[in-house]
Amino acid sequence: MKFAVIGGDRRSVLLCRLLAQDGHRVHTYALERAELPEEIPKAGCLEGALYGADCVVLPVPAERGGLLNAPGAAFPCRMEELLAALWPGQLLCGGLFSRESRLGAERGGLRVLDLMESPGFVTMNAAVTAEGALGLLLQESERTLFGSGVLLCGWGRIARQLAARLTPLGAGVTVAARRAEQRAEARALGCRAADYPELPELAGGFDYVVNTVPARVLDEALLCCLREGALLLELASPPGGFDRTAAEQMGLRTLAAPGLPGRSAPLTAAELMCGEILQALDREEA
Repeated sequence: MKFAVIGGDRRSVLLCRLLAQDGHRVHTYALERAELPEEIPKAGCLEGALYGADCVVLPVPAERGGLLNAPGAAFPCRMEELLAALWPGQLLCGGLFSRESRLGAERGGLRVLDLMESPGFVTMNAAVTAEGALGLLLQESERTLFGSGVLLCGWGRIARQLAARLTPLGAGVTVAARRAEQRAEARALGCRAADYPELPELAGGFDYVVNTVPARVLDEALLCCLREGALLLELASPPGGFDRTAAEQMGLRTLAAPGLPGRSAPLTAAELMCGEILQALDREEA
């Protein structure tokens, strides 16, 4: 089977190796600056990489602002240009396709697999992200997590996985969530829980703030209440949960970690992608 791996980060590079080791032919594009094994060709043009490919693999996330997510590319590639070059019947894989790209692909006769719509993949990807976030907190602070106050904004998959890792280490975890049932679940798992309007009274006790909500849930008035030197970690997609510039002007430290699985555990992330894609292909053949 021929795969075309287009764009992406270290995960995509390792995915190429895994697919080749499994006996598949792999061609690449928009990975010109990446270090690939000699047996995996870098196509000189997009059409050359896509020609005859049974499956076209884009990154997770697949795109940013209408452009292919391709930090290793020599030149930017517009999603509409990519979709126009695909052949009807090809399987297009990736994560977090925009509505426009999804509709364009389906109009072009493509089969679309959004990895971030697969419950199993999303759960495991959240676990990898949580472990990477924990590593960042340990690496970037002079404090131990034991005895520290940690604010988790949001109660999705990543926040739940991170809470499950922080509490056994002795961190005092407070979960900020709007829905009462989410706060109840957090309390049942040994965390403190609060709605966002309650946070200013609690903010002075946080050494770490981890945001998983892709919306501005922490305003400047709340940032002012945090203790000096607190570390804020942004895990959500833009616009993020807080204004990083404003936070740093207040003496707070900030980190942004988009695509964390590709940075902290690219091999595991690539294995998850490979397994999900091959399973999807097996299901189609069955």
